[in-house]
Amino acid sequence: MTVTTAIYENWRNIASARVEFSPGINVLWGMNAQGKSNILEGIYFFARGRSFRGAREKELVRFGSEFARASLSFRRDGYENDTALEAVLPLSGRKRLTRNGAPLSSAAEMVGNFRAVLFTPSNLSVVSGGPGERRAFLDIALSQISGDYLLWLRRWTKLLAERNALIRRAGEGESVSAEEWAVYAEGLAECGAWIACYRADYVSLLAGAVGRYFAGMTGGAEIPGLEYRSHALEETSENLPKPLTDPRSLTSAPPDPGPLKTRLTAYRDREIAAGSTLWGIHKDDVLLSLNGREARTYASQGQQRSLVLSMKLGEAEIAKTVGGEYPVILLDDVFSELDENRRRFILDALAREDAAPRQIIVTSCEPDIIPGARAEHVNFRHVEGGKVSES
Repeated sequence: MTVTTAIYENWRNIASARVEFSPGINVLWGMNAQGKSNILEGIYFFARGRSFRGAREKELVRFGSEFARASLSFRRDGYENDTALEAVLPLSGRKRLTRNGAPLSSAAEMVGNFRAVLFTPSNLSVVSGGPGERRAFLDIALSQISGDYLLWLRRWTKLLAERNALIRRAGEGESVSAEEWAVYAEGLAECGAWIACYRADYVSLLAGAVGRYFAGMTGGAEIPGLEYRSHALEETSENLPKPLTDPRSLTSAPPDPGPLKTRLTAYRDREIAAGSTLWGIHKDDVLLSLNGREARTYASQGQQRSLVLSMKLGEAEIAKTVGGEYPVILLDDVFSELDENRRRFILDALAREDAAPRQIIVTSCEPDIIPGARAEHVNFRHVEGGKVSES
Protein backbone atom coordinates (compact mmCIF):
# COMPACT_ATOMS: atom_id res chain seq x y z
CA MET A 1 0.00 0.00 0.00
CA THR A 2 1.38 3.38 -1.04
CA VAL A 3 0.23 6.96 -0.57
CA THR A 4 0.53 8.81 -3.85
CA THR A 5 -0.94 12.23 -3.00
CA ALA A 6 -2.26 14.07 0.05
CA ILE A 7 -4.14 17.36 -0.40
CA TYR A 8 -5.00 19.79 2.40
CA GLU A 9 -7.19 22.86 2.65
CA ASN A 10 -7.52 24.83 5.90
CA TRP A 11 -6.06 21.89 7.82
CA ARG A 12 -4.44 23.11 11.05
CA ASN A 13 -1.85 25.68 9.89
CA ILE A 14 -1.97 24.53 6.24
CA ALA A 15 -4.00 26.91 4.09
CA SER A 16 -3.46 24.86 0.95
CA ALA A 17 -0.98 22.12 0.08
CA ARG A 18 -0.58 19.20 -2.27
CA VAL A 19 2.09 16.67 -1.28
CA GLU A 20 3.30 14.01 -3.69
CA PHE A 21 4.86 10.89 -2.18
CA SER A 22 7.01 8.20 -3.72
CA PRO A 23 7.42 4.51 -2.88
CA GLY A 24 10.15 3.84 -0.35
CA ILE A 25 11.35 6.51 2.08
CA ASN A 26 9.88 10.02 2.23
CA VAL A 27 11.17 12.72 4.59
CA LEU A 28 9.19 15.80 5.61
CA TRP A 29 11.70 18.13 7.22
CA GLY A 30 11.65 21.59 8.71
CA MET A 31 11.68 23.44 12.01
CA ASN A 32 9.18 22.68 14.77
CA ALA A 33 5.59 23.95 14.49
CA GLN A 34 5.76 24.35 10.70
CA GLY A 35 3.20 21.67 9.78
CA LYS A 36 5.12 18.40 9.40
CA SER A 37 3.08 16.52 11.99
CA ASN A 38 -0.10 18.10 10.64
CA ILE A 39 0.58 16.41 7.31
CA LEU A 40 0.99 13.05 9.03
CA GLU A 41 -2.11 13.71 11.09
CA GLY A 42 -4.10 14.17 7.90
CA ILE A 43 -2.76 10.93 6.43
CA TYR A 44 -3.43 8.90 9.56
CA PHE A 45 -6.92 10.38 9.88
CA PHE A 46 -7.96 8.11 7.01
CA ALA A 47 -6.58 5.01 8.73
CA ARG A 48 -8.21 5.59 12.10
CA GLY A 49 -11.07 8.00 11.39
CA ARG A 50 -9.84 10.55 13.93
CA SER A 51 -6.81 12.59 14.94
CA PHE A 52 -3.97 10.63 16.51
CA ARG A 53 -3.44 13.60 18.82
CA GLY A 54 -6.87 13.22 20.36
CA ALA A 55 -8.02 16.53 18.91
CA ARG A 56 -11.66 17.29 18.28
CA GLU A 57 -12.51 17.67 14.61
CA LYS A 58 -13.24 21.39 15.02
CA GLU A 59 -9.67 21.84 16.25
CA LEU A 60 -8.40 20.63 12.87
CA VAL A 61 -9.97 23.63 11.13
CA ARG A 62 -7.51 26.44 10.39
CA PHE A 63 -8.11 29.58 12.43
CA GLY A 64 -10.49 31.92 10.64
CA SER A 65 -11.80 29.23 8.28
CA GLU A 66 -15.22 27.59 8.13
CA PHE A 67 -14.05 24.07 7.32
CA ALA A 68 -11.05 21.79 6.92
CA ARG A 69 -10.61 19.45 3.99
CA ALA A 70 -8.16 16.60 3.51
CA SER A 71 -8.00 14.06 0.71
CA LEU A 72 -5.78 11.05 0.26
CA SER A 73 -5.01 9.04 -2.85
CA PHE A 74 -3.39 5.67 -2.27
CA ARG A 75 -2.74 2.54 -4.27
CA ARG A 76 -3.13 -0.99 -3.01
CA ASP A 77 -0.61 -3.63 -4.01
CA GLY A 78 -1.53 -5.24 -7.31
CA TYR A 79 -4.03 -2.54 -8.28
CA GLU A 80 -3.67 -0.27 -11.32
CA ASN A 81 -5.74 2.65 -10.02
CA ASP A 82 -5.70 4.77 -6.89
CA THR A 83 -8.40 4.87 -4.26
CA ALA A 84 -9.40 8.38 -3.18
CA LEU A 85 -10.66 9.22 0.31
CA GLU A 86 -11.82 12.67 1.34
CA ALA A 87 -12.94 14.27 4.60
CA VAL A 88 -14.61 17.67 4.91
CA LEU A 89 -14.87 18.84 8.52
CA PRO A 90 -17.04 21.96 8.99
CA LEU A 91 -17.08 24.10 12.10
CA SER A 92 -20.84 23.55 12.20
CA GLY A 93 -22.89 20.75 10.75
CA ARG A 94 -21.97 17.18 9.90
CA LYS A 95 -18.67 16.05 8.44
CA ARG A 96 -18.64 14.58 4.95
CA LEU A 97 -16.62 11.49 4.14
CA THR A 98 -16.29 9.98 0.67
CA ARG A 99 -14.53 7.11 -1.07
CA ASN A 100 -13.98 7.61 -4.80
CA GLY A 101 -16.66 10.28 -4.64
CA ALA A 102 -19.29 8.07 -3.00
CA PRO A 103 -20.48 9.13 0.46
CA LEU A 104 -19.58 7.08 3.54
CA SER A 105 -22.01 6.92 6.43
CA SER A 106 -19.42 7.13 9.22
CA ALA A 107 -15.73 7.05 10.07
CA ALA A 108 -16.12 3.36 10.95
CA GLU A 109 -17.04 2.67 7.31
CA MET A 110 -13.82 4.36 6.24
CA VAL A 111 -11.55 2.41 8.63
CA GLY A 112 -9.90 -0.53 6.92
CA ASN A 113 -9.69 1.01 3.44
CA PHE A 114 -6.33 2.67 4.03
CA ARG A 115 -3.92 1.11 6.49
CA ALA A 116 -1.08 2.80 8.31
CA VAL A 117 1.14 2.19 11.31
CA LEU A 118 2.09 5.31 13.26
CA PHE A 119 4.87 5.78 15.75
CA THR A 120 5.33 8.99 17.74
CA PRO A 121 7.32 9.69 20.92
CA SER A 122 4.01 9.68 22.83
CA ASN A 123 3.67 5.97 22.03
CA LEU A 124 6.05 5.25 24.91
CA SER A 125 2.88 5.35 27.02
CA VAL A 126 2.02 1.93 25.56
CA VAL A 127 4.70 0.63 27.93
CA SER A 128 4.80 3.26 30.66
CA GLY A 129 1.07 4.04 30.82
CA GLY A 130 -1.96 2.19 32.12
CA PRO A 131 -3.92 -0.72 30.60
CA GLY A 132 -6.04 1.66 28.51
CA GLU A 133 -2.99 2.57 26.42
CA ARG A 134 -2.35 -1.07 25.57
CA ARG A 135 -6.00 -1.79 24.84
CA ALA A 136 -6.04 1.20 22.48
CA PHE A 137 -2.97 -0.21 20.71
CA LEU A 138 -4.78 -3.52 20.16
CA ASP A 139 -8.04 -1.90 19.07
CA ILE A 140 -6.38 0.40 16.52
CA ALA A 141 -4.24 -2.38 15.05
CA LEU A 142 -7.06 -4.94 14.91
CA SER A 143 -9.69 -2.55 13.54
CA GLN A 144 -7.54 -1.88 10.48
CA ILE A 145 -7.12 -5.54 9.57
CA SER A 146 -10.49 -7.00 10.62
CA GLY A 147 -13.87 -5.49 9.87
CA ASP A 148 -15.50 -8.17 12.04
CA TYR A 149 -13.41 -7.10 15.03
CA LEU A 150 -14.50 -3.49 14.54
CA LEU A 151 -18.15 -4.56 14.44
CA TRP A 152 -17.80 -6.57 17.67
CA LEU A 153 -16.01 -3.65 19.33
CA ARG A 154 -18.70 -1.15 18.32
CA ARG A 155 -21.42 -3.47 19.57
CA TRP A 156 -19.56 -3.95 22.88
CA THR A 157 -19.19 -0.19 23.34
CA LYS A 158 -22.93 0.36 22.80
CA LEU A 159 -23.98 -2.45 25.14
CA LEU A 160 -21.53 -1.37 27.82
CA ALA A 161 -22.89 2.19 27.81
CA GLU A 162 -26.45 0.88 28.09
CA ARG A 163 -25.59 -1.51 30.93
CA ASN A 164 -23.78 1.25 32.82
CA ALA A 165 -26.94 3.37 32.53
CA LEU A 166 -28.89 0.39 33.87
CA ILE A 167 -26.49 0.11 36.81
CA ARG A 168 -26.92 3.78 37.63
CA ARG A 169 -30.69 3.41 37.55
CA ALA A 170 -30.44 0.50 39.95
CA GLY A 171 -28.12 2.52 42.18
CA GLU A 172 -30.76 5.25 42.38
CA GLY A 173 -33.30 2.73 43.64
CA GLU A 174 -35.11 2.03 40.39
CA SER A 175 -36.30 -1.53 39.91
CA VAL A 176 -34.54 -3.48 37.13
CA SER A 177 -35.98 -6.79 36.01
CA ALA A 178 -34.01 -10.03 35.91
CA GLU A 179 -34.70 -10.20 32.19
CA GLU A 180 -32.97 -6.86 31.59
CA TRP A 181 -29.90 -7.93 33.55
CA ALA A 182 -29.80 -11.22 31.64
CA VAL A 183 -30.02 -9.56 28.22
CA TYR A 184 -26.97 -7.41 28.89
CA ALA A 185 -25.00 -10.17 30.59
CA GLU A 186 -25.52 -12.44 27.59
CA GLY A 187 -24.86 -9.73 25.00
CA LEU A 188 -21.68 -8.44 26.64
CA ALA A 189 -20.43 -11.96 27.33
CA GLU A 190 -20.82 -12.93 23.67
CA CYS A 191 -19.12 -9.74 22.43
CA GLY A 192 -16.40 -9.99 25.05
CA ALA A 193 -15.58 -13.59 24.19
CA TRP A 194 -15.16 -12.77 20.50
CA ILE A 195 -13.10 -9.65 21.17
CA ALA A 196 -10.89 -11.51 23.64
CA CYS A 197 -10.18 -14.24 21.10
CA TYR A 198 -9.15 -11.70 18.48
CA ARG A 199 -6.90 -9.94 20.97
CA ALA A 200 -5.36 -13.16 22.27
CA ASP A 201 -4.59 -14.31 18.72
CA TYR A 202 -3.10 -10.92 17.88
CA VAL A 203 -0.92 -10.79 21.00
CA SER A 204 0.37 -14.28 20.20
CA LEU A 205 1.46 -13.08 16.75
CA LEU A 206 2.84 -9.86 18.17
CA ALA A 207 4.92 -11.64 20.82
CA GLY A 208 6.79 -13.56 18.14
CA ALA A 209 7.43 -10.46 16.04
CA VAL A 210 8.52 -8.37 19.03
CA GLY A 211 10.96 -11.06 20.08
CA ARG A 212 12.63 -11.03 16.67
CA TYR A 213 12.79 -7.26 16.28
CA PHE A 214 13.88 -6.61 19.86
CA ALA A 215 16.68 -9.16 19.54
CA GLY A 216 17.89 -7.52 16.34
CA MET A 217 17.73 -4.06 17.88
CA THR A 218 19.48 -4.92 21.15
CA GLY A 219 21.75 -7.80 20.19
CA GLY A 220 19.63 -10.46 21.89
CA ALA A 221 20.83 -9.64 25.39
CA GLU A 222 17.29 -9.32 26.77
CA ILE A 223 14.09 -11.28 26.24
CA PRO A 224 10.78 -9.42 25.95
CA GLY A 225 7.46 -10.98 26.90
CA LEU A 226 3.83 -10.18 26.06
CA GLU A 227 0.93 -11.83 27.87
CA TYR A 228 -2.74 -11.04 27.31
CA ARG A 229 -5.07 -10.96 30.34
CA SER A 230 -8.86 -10.78 30.05
CA HIS A 231 -11.95 -11.25 32.21
CA ALA A 232 -13.54 -12.91 29.20
CA LEU A 233 -11.11 -15.85 29.31
CA GLU A 234 -10.38 -18.45 31.92
CA GLU A 235 -6.86 -18.21 33.30
CA THR A 236 -6.20 -21.71 31.97
CA SER A 237 -7.89 -21.13 28.60
CA GLU A 238 -6.43 -23.29 25.87
CA ASN A 239 -7.42 -24.15 22.33
CA LEU A 240 -9.15 -20.81 21.82
CA PRO A 241 -10.50 -19.95 18.38
CA LYS A 242 -7.90 -18.09 16.34
CA PRO A 243 -9.83 -15.65 14.14
CA LEU A 244 -6.69 -14.16 12.56
CA THR A 245 -4.49 -17.20 12.02
CA ASP A 246 -7.16 -19.90 11.64
CA PRO A 247 -10.55 -18.42 10.66
CA ARG A 248 -12.01 -21.93 10.30
CA SER A 249 -11.76 -22.36 14.06
CA LEU A 250 -14.50 -19.77 14.52
CA THR A 251 -17.11 -22.11 13.08
CA SER A 252 -15.73 -25.34 14.51
CA ALA A 253 -15.32 -23.97 18.05
CA PRO A 254 -16.90 -20.54 18.73
CA PRO A 255 -15.62 -18.73 21.81
CA ASP A 256 -17.14 -19.56 25.18
CA PRO A 257 -19.06 -16.62 26.74
CA GLY A 258 -19.35 -18.45 30.07
CA PRO A 259 -16.42 -16.92 32.01
CA LEU A 260 -17.51 -13.32 31.47
CA LYS A 261 -21.23 -14.05 31.85
CA THR A 262 -20.53 -15.61 35.25
CA ARG A 263 -18.69 -12.50 36.42
CA LEU A 264 -21.37 -10.15 35.09
CA THR A 265 -24.00 -12.12 36.97
CA ALA A 266 -22.27 -12.97 40.24
CA TYR A 267 -20.94 -9.52 41.18
CA ARG A 268 -23.83 -7.27 40.20
CA ASP A 269 -24.27 -5.82 43.70
CA ARG A 270 -20.64 -4.74 43.73
CA GLU A 271 -21.09 -3.07 40.35
CA ILE A 272 -24.20 -1.21 41.50
CA ALA A 273 -22.24 0.09 44.49
CA ALA A 274 -19.40 1.20 42.17
CA GLY A 275 -21.78 2.70 39.60
CA SER A 276 -20.30 0.97 36.56
CA THR A 277 -19.45 -2.38 34.98
CA LEU A 278 -16.35 -3.76 36.68
CA TRP A 279 -15.75 -6.87 34.57
CA GLY A 280 -15.21 -7.11 30.84
CA ILE A 281 -12.81 -6.56 27.98
CA HIS A 282 -12.69 -2.83 28.83
CA LYS A 283 -10.48 -3.95 31.75
CA ASP A 284 -8.11 -6.13 29.67
CA ASP A 285 -4.36 -5.64 29.72
CA VAL A 286 -1.21 -6.85 28.00
CA LEU A 287 1.57 -7.58 30.46
CA LEU A 288 4.87 -6.40 28.95
CA SER A 289 8.08 -7.70 30.47
CA LEU A 290 11.83 -7.84 29.96
CA ASN A 291 13.63 -10.88 31.29
CA GLY A 292 10.56 -11.71 33.35
CA ARG A 293 10.29 -8.30 35.04
CA GLU A 294 7.49 -5.82 34.38
CA ALA A 295 8.69 -3.39 31.70
CA ARG A 296 6.51 -0.55 32.96
CA THR A 297 8.31 -0.54 36.31
CA TYR A 298 11.80 -1.83 35.64
CA ALA A 299 12.68 -1.00 32.02
CA SER A 300 14.77 2.09 31.30
CA GLN A 301 13.44 4.68 28.88
CA GLY A 302 15.78 3.34 26.20
CA GLN A 303 14.50 -0.19 26.76
CA GLN A 304 10.91 1.03 26.68
CA ARG A 305 11.55 2.85 23.42
CA SER A 306 13.06 -0.29 21.87
CA LEU A 307 10.09 -2.32 23.06
CA VAL A 308 7.55 0.08 21.58
CA LEU A 309 9.49 0.27 18.31
CA SER A 310 9.48 -3.53 18.18
CA MET A 311 5.73 -3.54 18.75
CA LYS A 312 5.18 -1.05 15.93
CA LEU A 313 7.38 -3.02 13.54
CA GLY A 314 5.45 -6.11 14.59
CA GLU A 315 2.16 -4.32 13.94
CA ALA A 316 3.26 -3.66 10.35
CA GLU A 317 4.38 -7.27 9.92
CA ILE A 318 1.06 -8.66 11.17
CA ALA A 319 -0.86 -6.30 8.89
CA LYS A 320 1.03 -7.86 5.97
CA THR A 321 0.53 -11.43 7.24
CA VAL A 322 -3.20 -11.05 7.90
CA GLY A 323 -4.19 -8.32 5.44
CA GLY A 324 -1.99 -9.32 2.53
CA GLU A 325 0.00 -6.09 2.14
CA TYR A 326 2.17 -3.81 4.19
CA PRO A 327 0.62 -0.66 5.63
CA VAL A 328 2.21 2.74 5.18
CA ILE A 329 4.72 3.41 7.98
CA LEU A 330 4.46 6.88 9.58
CA LEU A 331 7.30 7.96 11.89
CA ASP A 332 6.62 11.32 13.54
CA ASP A 333 9.78 12.90 14.95
CA VAL A 334 11.05 9.50 16.07
CA PHE A 335 14.54 9.30 14.58
CA SER A 336 15.78 12.38 16.44
CA GLU A 337 15.49 10.40 19.69
CA LEU A 338 17.29 7.31 18.39
CA ASP A 339 20.97 6.60 17.96
CA GLU A 340 22.29 5.85 14.48
CA ASN A 341 22.38 2.09 15.04
CA ARG A 342 18.66 1.98 15.85
CA ARG A 343 17.88 4.23 12.89
CA ARG A 344 19.77 1.86 10.59
CA PHE A 345 18.05 -1.17 12.08
CA ILE A 346 14.57 0.27 11.57
CA LEU A 347 15.28 1.31 7.98
CA ASP A 348 16.89 -2.05 7.20
CA ALA A 349 13.93 -3.88 8.73
CA LEU A 350 11.37 -1.80 6.81
CA ALA A 351 13.15 -1.52 3.48
CA ARG A 352 15.10 -4.74 3.08
CA GLU A 353 15.36 -5.88 -0.50
CA ASP A 354 14.05 -9.42 0.09
CA ALA A 355 10.69 -8.15 1.39
CA ALA A 356 7.65 -6.66 -0.29
CA PRO A 357 7.98 -2.91 -0.96
CA ARG A 358 7.05 -0.65 1.95
CA GLN A 359 6.47 3.07 2.07
CA ILE A 360 7.88 5.06 4.99
CA ILE A 361 7.02 8.70 5.72
CA VAL A 362 9.28 10.35 8.29
CA THR A 363 9.17 13.81 9.87
CA SER A 364 12.36 15.44 11.08
CA CYS A 365 13.81 18.84 11.97
CA GLU A 366 16.89 18.08 9.85
CA PRO A 367 17.12 16.58 6.34
CA ASP A 368 20.13 14.39 7.20
CA ILE A 369 18.15 12.12 9.52
CA ILE A 370 18.52 9.16 7.12
CA PRO A 371 21.94 7.58 7.62
CA GLY A 372 24.38 6.44 4.96
CA ALA A 373 23.92 5.87 1.25
CA ARG A 374 20.22 5.15 1.74
CA ALA A 375 19.60 8.92 1.68
CA GLU A 376 20.37 8.93 -2.06
CA HIS A 377 17.03 7.24 -2.73
CA VAL A 378 14.90 9.35 -0.42
CA ASN A 379 12.12 11.75 -1.46
CA PHE A 380 12.67 14.96 0.55
CA ARG A 381 10.03 17.64 1.11
CA HIS A 382 10.67 20.85 3.04
CA VAL A 383 7.83 22.14 5.25
CA GLU A 384 7.74 25.76 6.39
CA GLY A 385 4.80 27.85 7.54
CA GLY A 386 2.32 25.24 6.37
CA LYS A 387 3.79 25.20 2.85
CA VAL A 388 5.51 22.22 1.24
CA SER A 389 8.30 22.40 -1.34
CA GLU A 390 10.73 19.99 -2.98
CA SER A 391 14.26 19.90 -1.60
